[in-house]
Amino acid sequence: MDLEGNDGRERGEDDTNFERQTALFALSTADVLLVNVWCHDIGREQGSGKPLLRTIFQVNLKLFAPEPNRKKTVLLFVIRDKTKTPVNKLVEVLEADLTKMWEGISKPSQYTDSKITDFFDVQYAALSHFDEKFEDFQADCTVLRRRFTDEDYKFGAMALFNP
Repeated sequence: MDLEGNDGRERGEDDTNFERQTALFALSTADVLLVNVWCHDIGREQGSGKPLLRTIFQVNLKLFAPEPNRKKTVLLFVIRDKTKTPVNKLVEVLEADLTKMWEGISKPSQYTDSKITDFFDVQYAALSHFDEKFEDFQADCTVLRRRFTDEDYKFGAMALFNP
């Protein structure tokens, strides 16, 4: 399901209530949340979706307690239009931002020392530019699709879209 980008013009300016509602809905129904991030927006405050991610983190704290056997929600960051910047460097920036955001949100006392990985399985994928490197884009999409359909891949038994 597509819950609209967090900067959609239809919902108006600064509609944090809408953000909270869609985050709550997504977290309560999804095993995997795909976070679509343009390569050039990584490290930026608004473009990279930091306000929405903070909302997702806060809502998750209210919904789910970390338990040993609980299946964590997968946060899959899909980096669009990758450039010559190595993907591992972009991931480093994203991870540093995620850690800083997690540490900056208010948490119930029992979770003050928790880590984002206590609640989420954070993963990354990168896609080539659709127009400039179409064949690479298609190959990248095939690899991403396999993460959902191949039993041997990272998501394993989830196989959400197995044809």
